[in-house]
Amino acid sequence: MSSLPLPPYHPDQPEPSVPSFDIDSIPDEEIDHPSGNEELLPKVLKSPDDRNVIFPPLILGVSTFGYGIYADDDNIKSDLPLRIVRLAMRCGINAFDTSPWYHPSEIILGEVFKALNYPRESYHLITKVGKYGPNSKDHRFDPDTIRKSVERSLKRMNTDYLDVVYLHDIEYILPPPSYSGNPLDSINSILSLPLIPTKEEQILLTAIETLRELQNQGKILKVGIAGYPLQILLRISLLIYKITGKGLDLLQTYSHHTIQNDSLIEGYLNLFLNKSKIKQIISAAPLSMGLLTFKNCPNWHPSKSNLNLIKIIPKISKICFENNTTIEQISLRFGYRPLIENVNLPIVIGCIDLNQLHSTLKNWKEVNPSFTSEKQQKEFELQDKPKRQFEDKIKNMFEENGTRNWSWECPSQAQRSG
Repeated sequence: MSSLPLPPYHPDQPEPSVPSFDIDSIPDEEIDHPSGNEELLPKVLKSPDDRNVIFPPLILGVSTFGYGIYADDDNIKSDLPLRIVRLAMRCGINAFDTSPWYHPSEIILGEVFKALNYPRESYHLITKVGKYGPNSKDHRFDPDTIRKSVERSLKRMNTDYLDVVYLHDIEYILPPPSYSGNPLDSINSILSLPLIPTKEEQILLTAIETLRELQNQGKILKVGIAGYPLQILLRISLLIYKITGKGLDLLQTYSHHTIQNDSLIEGYLNLFLNKSKIKQIISAAPLSMGLLTFKNCPNWHPSKSNLNLIKIIPKISKICFENNTTIEQISLRFGYRPLIENVNLPIVIGCIDLNQLHSTLKNWKEVNPSFTSEKQQKEFELQDKPKRQFEDKIKNMFEENGTRNWSWECPSQAQRSG
């Protein structure tokens, strides 16, 4: 690996400069504040000296502060990142998910909090190591790179500790073939594999041990893995528990707790918690990275390989519109509903402007109301029943289309060879 060219965002690359924010010149208008209780998340009470990681129900993903991902570069270079983070903090979202891959989001986030000057213990910084470019060759999980990456993240975000560090997109260094299709079909085969690591899997085990060394030094509070294929996440988390005798603090996956693909809840969540002994599962991308939107996903989206899925989205959008709602609202409502098992599952969301954040908070509160009486709860359930029935109708459309619980190939062949 060392003979390969450095990936674009590797910690040995020169550090770019990002302008500081002048807090006195940034607007603080009505839109920069919560509009009422319907936009306030439940408060998490913490002592100022308490370094425990207690997540809010929503975590703000700041991949939107990265060039060429979701937002226009002009947005990223404006005052919007600071205003979005400030509004999130005012509404109770005090955890922020970033990565070197979402360049330059770590640097921007550091500049935001420097300008806002909140006490460090009042917010959680979540970042990742290992992914420094789009292709398999850009992933480096050796101990030296991990240590350099963590030190760079600490410096970028002006802190002496990180609340969470994940190994980012662990699937990219594993040999082909990549999984695709319904992840539920692979559970038995994953569980039947001997718990003996391959050489590639051993790289990830060593990487976790490196993060745990940094955790013991107080530079990291929680250690985890993040990626897309549930099969890979299950396999690696089982190996970590078996080989090290200790389950992971966290695991994050994305696009697997959605109205189109709920295989996390339907099969893997219980295995992660009870077989891999992971303390906390986090789910990201309830809109499946833009797939479940009226615009029908960005051009780079990997689901474009499934024509049936791409064709059904506009039909679902039309039916939603005819029922005075949108595919975004239906999808967010489904993704934000509390789980029947009463498991705490924080959701990572991304917003490119203040209106999106206001809307997201309202959608979460709509399906997570607080009741002061049994009568109030019954009234809510009566009003919510037709909404649940409509969600079931949408799920059935994916089922009939053959795309329910379908997961794309990751990494793709192009990413393996690129």
